[in-house]
Amino acid sequence: MRLGGRSLSRATVLLVASLLSHKLLAEELTIPGSGNPQYVLTILAEAFNKEQVVHNVSIPPSTGTAGAVRDVEAGTASLGRVGRKLRPEELARGLIYLPIGRDPVVFVAGAGTTIAGLTAREAADVYAGKITNWQDLGGKPGPIRAIGREDTDASLMAIARSLKEFHGLALGDHVKVVHLDLQLIELLDRFPGSLGFLNRSALSVAKTKLVHLALNGVEATPDKVESGQYPLWLELGLIYRLGNLSPAGKAFIGFIHAPENTPIRTGLGLLVGPAPSQVR
Repeated sequence: MRLGGRSLSRATVLLVASLLSHKLLAEELTIPGSGNPQYVLTILAEAFNKEQVVHNVSIPPSTGTAGAVRDVEAGTASLGRVGRKLRPEELARGLIYLPIGRDPVVFVAGAGTTIAGLTAREAADVYAGKITNWQDLGGKPGPIRAIGREDTDASLMAIARSLKEFHGLALGDHVKVVHLDLQLIELLDRFPGSLGFLNRSALSVAKTKLVHLALNGVEATPDKVESGQYPLWLELGLIYRLGNLSPAGKAFIGFIHAPENTPIRTGLGLLVGPAPSQVR
């Protein structure tokens, strides 16, 4: 082959062809959805992007699990991220769920908190407005700035599912309800006497040293989740529509579940189950 009067070697031609082929196959994969798995998937995406050069995965700000379902069903996203398993009606519409791992949900306090834990009854009484001062929980005197979430929040649903004290609980007027994980974290950072709840990995972006509170004397660790001693957790996952998973989506899922990459997830505090048998 000649180009501009110069002969190109066969190796050069093959290299150029390979680069062009990779360029044509390359895909920018954006995974919208829940804030619960956002931090974990950001770390996984960074590792995936470093390992290969064909595809690039990005994790945008949260639009909630509802946003993931909407975008995947509409075909505007090949993969979505969720903080819960899919409902029967969502599965019936052809959506597929792939678990990433179980993440403990913790009651978490601002950096000025001096207690190490609380009971389920105490937590419920705080959110009901019956306990309003840290002194009543054995801590340094000061008002408790309780931060809550909407009823459809995955972390709140995990709490209501497992703690009878929260069944049918009406939040007190003093509770500040926010709709995004980052809003909750910002308030926890801003107010040293605040109290909230969220899955543990999502709290990794906090700027202050938040206090993860033990529940009924049990720490929120993966081994305690696995043994059933710690009852609060949610299942982080990815969703896609049957027959609509892109090559980049398949490659990223394969990367996540490769045995040699499992330490990425366990290192972030997730309880990891077996890899899916197949991705359709």
